[in-house]
Amino acid sequence: MGLFLLLAAYQVWGANGLIALRRRWQEERELQDRNETLRRQNEALLKRIHDLKTDPKAIEKIAREELMLAGQGEKVVLAPQKK
Repeated sequence: MGLFLLLAAYQVWGANGLIALRRRWQEERELQDRNETLRRQNEALLKRIHDLKTDPKAIEKIAREELMLAGQGEKVVLAPQKK
């Protein structure tokens, strides 16, 4: 009977027991969630690359917003920033 209890305890709390198995399942779920997040980010980046290669308006938008460039014949007025 004692040997059976030792084996049962090992199956629950041992290195490959039920508790370790539950921990591995949790890690697997976390990795799947991270993988899904990275997949969505990758899709968004691929879409942006495609837009930049094919859509002149996407390039113009970035030039205006991020690089603060103006179109031909346009004037840029900068307001002073509050400190």
